Amino acid sequence: MRRPAPERLADISHPGPRCTDRRPYRLCNAEKISVVLPSGIPFLESIANWIEPAGYDSAVLDLAGLTLAPFEYVMPDRAIDDRHAAWYSDTKHSVGTVLSEAVAIVGQRDGHWFAHIHAYWTENGGDHLGHLLPDTLIVGEESQITGFGISGAMFVARPDPETEFTLFRVAGSREEARNARFNALITTLAPFEDLSTSIQGLGQTLGAASVKVAGLGSLAGAQFGDAQPMRGLVSEILLQKGCSVDAGGGMNLPVRCVDLNGQLHAGHLQAGAAPTLITCELLLIADR
Repeated sequence: MRRPAPERLADISHPGPRCTDRRPYRLCNAEKISVVLPSGIPFLESIANWIEPAGYDSAVLDLAGLTLAPFEYVMPDRAIDDRHAAWYSDTKHSVGTVLSEAVAIVGQRDGHWFAHIHAYWTENGGDHLGHLLPDTLIVGEESQITGFGISGAMFVARPDPETEFTLFRVAGSREEARNARFNALITTLAPFEDLSTSIQGLGQTLGAASVKVAGLGSLAGAQFGDAQPMRGLVSEILLQKGCSVDAGGGMNLPVRCVDLNGQLHAGHLQAGAAPTLITCELLLIADR
């Protein structure tokens, strides 16, 4: 039995103690990468085969164009208990597809490589956006993907006391001292932190005229400058290509979203109108 959907932001509460640091971040180096994934290999195995010898601590990948064999995914939904603010839908099944847009956050979980993936694709004449279950992904055809390899900091899956979910958290790496000059940072936002405001504030840390942004997360509704608002307060999102902010306060933050009713949304976020629901996992890169 699922709880009723929240109707107002005030209806959303998380079960654990409020964390002190609402925008934790770690400075790092981000390096452009391009990787060819062979067909017939599980996605996580392919990523491990690449990232281990490359020596990166984590990665943020653009999976647009990746061909997948049949896989499983979930979508945002109402909570199934009286503690969590939201939950996932029942598991859904895809017959396989080519991803139109997708972001993967690659890090460590229980000592193994893991990926948090939000993807947008077309299947059976309809558009879909969901949270892909990485253990079910097999590369259907040889595919080239791009993104950024990260060194000096990493994403590590840990229990989060505030939300009572296991989430990627930011951490330093044993190679952190290797690089004296950093060009990027990674962050994981806490609930109710505004996505656009957080990006603008954290971007100033890098001291650059412009900052590129990549990532994914969940929002408790959103207002767009060029589209109808997303009124559903349980959602999952991915940041589209071209996301950036500048030192003068300008921002270009196009996102795709799916809400708890399965409605798809896309548009450019309005400043101060996109509160985080559970977390947002982001990479910010100085565009020098």
